[in-house]
Amino acid sequence: METRSFEFDKHQVGYTKTGAGPAVILLHGFGEDHHIFKSTVAALEKTYTVYTPDLLGTGMSLVNTFPSNFSIEYLADSTAALIQHEKIENCVVLGHSMGGYITVAFAKKYPQYLKGFGFLHSTTLPDTPIKIENRTRGISFIQKFGAATFLETTAPNLFGSFTQKTYPQLITEFVQSIPAFSNEALTCYYQAMMARPDLTSFLETTSLPVLYILGDQDTPVALEDTLPQTKMPKRAYLYVLENCGHMGMLEQPTNFNNAVLDFLDKVNA
Repeated sequence: METRSFEFDKHQVGYTKTGAGPAVILLHGFGEDHHIFKSTVAALEKTYTVYTPDLLGTGMSLVNTFPSNFSIEYLADSTAALIQHEKIENCVVLGHSMGGYITVAFAKKYPQYLKGFGFLHSTTLPDTPIKIENRTRGISFIQKFGAATFLETTAPNLFGSFTQKTYPQLITEFVQSIPAFSNEALTCYYQAMMARPDLTSFLETTSLPVLYILGDQDTPVALEDTLPQTKMPKRAYLYVLENCGHMGMLEQPTNFNNAVLDFLDKVNA
């Protein structure tokens, strides 16, 4: 595995590259970095070239001050810059949670680069008023108690009830592995998510194949809220992970990775 970087808007963005074959880019979610895909990368790299960037403000892509125009679309633009830097002709982009919001923004703006795209416990729907209220409270918590305390407090809620009861050590290990974030980074991510538009109608117009991996115990991206949009694309592939919350790559890694591989094999057949 190689660690590389490129410049985007006067910022250095770090990423990893490994494997050989058709290209796939994995975008991590809020409060994560590229390491969240460790087992997925290991499953894919035998047959695919896998890129895992750290989003601006995370891990290898730290910034002193966030740009005033920071948004989900801005992060989609940085993904396009990675593709241009690596001279990738076409690829599949898959995003977890917040990474999925970036993925659909990217798919809408840069379809020429894509063979397909996908949502890993994510959605095209915008934040509801209740979610915006919760995120606003979260920002206040971050400013008062700090990013690390906020992530340690909220992390257990990402896992399904089955995992919480059966594999509590998994949650402990995840909490211990959470990378360091500045208060500004988490605040900017939350503000970007709160401001993102509803892109559900895009699903009805795209001719690209679309992947959905969802958990039957996912609270942040509830299955019943997301299922209707899986019927909108012309070509959609749905995988529902049982006994799984928001963190399929950790809670059900074998089934999660097999679903990703299955989708990639279909798209690249």
